[in-house]
Amino acid sequence: MEADGTQMNPSPPPLKLLYRDGQLLAAHKPEGIPTYRESHGRGDGGLKELLEDQLNQRLFPVHRIDADTSGVVVFALDPKSASAMIRAFREHRVRKTYSAWCTGELSGSGSIKNPLRKHKTKETESARTDYRAMKHSRGATLVEVMPHTGRFHQIRRHFDLIGHPLVGDPLYGNPESWSGFFKKESRLMLQAQSLEFPHPKSGKTQLIRTKIPLSI
Repeated sequence: MEADGTQMNPSPPPLKLLYRDGQLLAAHKPEGIPTYRESHGRGDGGLKELLEDQLNQRLFPVHRIDADTSGVVVFALDPKSASAMIRAFREHRVRKTYSAWCTGELSGSGSIKNPLRKHKTKETESARTDYRAMKHSRGATLVEVMPHTGRFHQIRRHFDLIGHPLVGDPLYGNPESWSGFFKKESRLMLQAQSLEFPHPKSGKTQLIRTKIPLSI
């Protein structure tokens, strides 16, 4: 509290950094904030802007995950590295692994190959999502998810198409199907666990993983 009696808002806790070198920086994005502020500039800042304030350093976005999704996000520290990383994502040389809780009991492993409609169009495009069931709890299944393409809401839409929408998904799920799942406030149970890619400078395989659990 200030001397005049006004209440001070507490500063947010620092964001968790997962990796940093001369070309790249990776952080764990909490759920509920975008990867970066949209180009129109409206609304609060995203992970990029918060990190730039925290580190006093310019960051270059190379990919994004949904605002409701938590997990690994990588930024470049210079334009050359950004171009190399964007090209790696575009050429499908980045291996992405997610953790998710889906509704119902799903067993074994599988591959979802349903084509998906492009965002805001009637055209469809190919899509593939591989998964492996890990465990069951509270009427839901924890799955390891490996998307091979990067379509709009791909993981969320694919699991909805096979009748197992993600727990806490406000767009494709039904709250009645996950009632009693959460101990606290509900959220979309989807997290980017790791990224594996060729490093833009050395070309060697770089693996970045978050150790923050996808907690209930």
